[in-house]
Amino acid sequence: MIDRTMLQNFRQDFADAVKGLEQKYGVIIELGSITYSSISFKGKLEVHEGASKDDVNAQEFKKYCRRYGLSEDDYDRRFTYKGEDYIIIGIKPSKRTYPIVCQHALNGQSYGFTPDTVKGCLK
Repeated sequence: MIDRTMLQNFRQDFADAVKGLEQKYGVIIELGSITYSSISFKGKLEVHEGASKDDVNAQEFKKYCRRYGLSEDDYDRRFTYKGEDYIIIGIKPSKRTYPIVCQHALNGQSYGFTPDTVKGCLK
């Protein structure tokens, strides 16, 4: 029977199984969102060029940064917001309100920010 626990295990096994393909072709393979019933499931498969997730994030940032008033040099840049330090690690255009992805410098947690907030903090 297919359930949430089985899918979590499958996702990990899938990631382990495709490591050889990732290395062979120089890509990152991700299994995205999964929908399922008790007898079947399907998921979105994405393949990105790059040697690591950081490479993929950097490429996407460079592709979309100008759309949000940022420059390519802003990737991996540190800023302070409400007394906490964050590092810009990507852009998710599908997140309309908070598309700028930043990582908390101390705990590593990822957060979405508005472009205006980030631009204001970078000045």
